[in-house]
Amino acid sequence: MFSERKVLLVVNPISGDVNKDVIFERVIEKTGQDGYDLRIYSTTGEHDLETIREMVTTLKPERILVAGGDGTISLVAQAAYGFDVTMGIIPAGSANGLSVDFGLSGSLEQAIEVAFGEKIMHMDAVSINGDISLHLSDLGLNALLVKNYENSETRGKLGYAREMLKTLSEHENFLAKITVDNEVIETDALIVIIANAQKYGTGVTINPAGDMADGFFELVIAKKLDFIETAKILAGNTDFNPEIMRVISVKNAVIECLDKEAHFQIDGEYKGMVTKVEAHILEKYIKVAVL
Repeated sequence: MFSERKVLLVVNPISGDVNKDVIFERVIEKTGQDGYDLRIYSTTGEHDLETIREMVTTLKPERILVAGGDGTISLVAQAAYGFDVTMGIIPAGSANGLSVDFGLSGSLEQAIEVAFGEKIMHMDAVSINGDISLHLSDLGLNALLVKNYENSETRGKLGYAREMLKTLSEHENFLAKITVDNEVIETDALIVIIANAQKYGTGVTINPAGDMADGFFELVIAKKLDFIETAKILAGNTDFNPEIMRVISVKNAVIECLDKEAHFQIDGEYKGMVTKVEAHILEKYIKVAVL
């Protein structure tokens, strides 16, 4: 007889360079010990959102564990939206930016323990052109890096490092018009980041003021690469030179590319070239198990 306590494990089989068999073994062991009825779904890249949502509707799990990168986590959050279910994160992507923000950079055992823990955050999300971002999305430099990385043959942080030099040589700034709640900003931009969180997967803090449950997201606008301003970010200092970098907390924003299309990515998934992006906060979007 199946237990009424159900857990759904969603795994992206091709994300990162993590051995998924070990994840299966540990989760099966944990759920068996605690008396859960475990169901497993491996993403295929086709109709995953609809399939996962149907499974959530039918199974009514009390926990959904996600083994993948930021894109897989966002996918599952969308599928679980509106249900009384807690999402647990098992880092298994290439950069695992959201996991780094949650402090889940330790062992697999730690991640599983947290995923089944009682400490819960009601996490915000950002709606961007109809898609959902839980972590960091951007136009410009980093989005081009994501594109180059997706097209490369090397996975993991080594792959990111190899593609960075190529990206820096290819990237061109763009002219951006940014409309926020009570202001219009027109600026040359190296990158415009739509930040719900603080850190990229490398551990670099790009948005020191970020809080994933405060009802706001930040726009981080950088005009050029600058050692001093980068050092301030790494130190958690928000006193930026406005001629080089600016951070604004907002609930709504429209970003228009005036002179050319810009590369665009959401939570580590390259979305192509865009001329306009509209973003607004979605408060308390999903419950997430945290440290």
